[in-house]
Amino acid sequence: MSRTLCLLHANCQGDMLLPLLEDTPTFARLFRVRHLVNYTHEDIDLDEMAHCSLFLYQYLSPKWKEHSSEQMLNRLSPSCTAIAIPNLFFKGYWPFWKSGGPINFADSLLEKLLEMGTPQTALRLYLKGNPALIGDTSALEGIVEDSLRHEEDKETRSHICCSSLIREQWRERQLFLTINHPGTELLFHVADSLLRLLGLGAVPPSVRSAYSHPFDDFWLPIHPAVGQALNLPFTAPQRRYTIFQNRLTHQEYVLAYLACRSNNVHDFLTFLKNFVPSDTPKLTNRMPCNKAGVKGKTS
Repeated sequence: MSRTLCLLHANCQGDMLLPLLEDTPTFARLFRVRHLVNYTHEDIDLDEMAHCSLFLYQYLSPKWKEHSSEQMLNRLSPSCTAIAIPNLFFKGYWPFWKSGGPINFADSLLEKLLEMGTPQTALRLYLKGNPALIGDTSALEGIVEDSLRHEEDKETRSHICCSSLIREQWRERQLFLTINHPGTELLFHVADSLLRLLGLGAVPPSVRSAYSHPFDDFWLPIHPAVGQALNLPFTAPQRRYTIFQNRLTHQEYVLAYLACRSNNVHDFLTFLKNFVPSDTPKLTNRMPCNKAGVKGKTS
């Protein structure tokens, strides 16, 4: 029996889901998968769109133009099965994460402290974790709730729901590696839900046990003070997070962040890949430049 084409139009979460599908025999016997990376505007083969039998996609709004879900769906054959899969995101563990910052995984609180004073002062205040600075329990719980409601709103466009699982278990175990990298439990849930929609059962136990998360080499550390306020059992200050070739505590990660910023390095992920904790650069009093090229004030 020849396999038909499945197009997977998704971000990096497609890379996480793909092995679970390809290694599940009931799925692999029917489909060969091609992953179209949605956020890179990867070229679309119109012939493939017209002849694929299964289209898996994360919803993209009309602003994505020819890559929007609406236009992609219009190119499919009437016989093609289209299933919207989740694009998972959770800010609850990392309330200070900000997009479009000066470096990858920019921290809004650290950036605010850097604008107010030196890296040494920023380090001291940040690690102290005073509720007046990081937010009290109510404020942090509010950020969690906003993130959960955002996921619930997105599910109106998805055939697979994850928000109830996140809502039930986010406090018991760490469900995300970073804000948009779900862990294995959520990935298994998405894969199982998808296979059941197709009438193909679930991911076999042997596939689950052999699964290797493609982004397991970077776990974004969680501020221990945030963990304490939210009653998270996995955020002790001494916990070591896998960060490429290192296993760093939250404090060591913050030192790396500030060393990257104080030396005006913009590619934080590459900096971390080459980071040696024993050789941590000394934090200087020179302030990093913001996007406008204006240095922050010193205290």
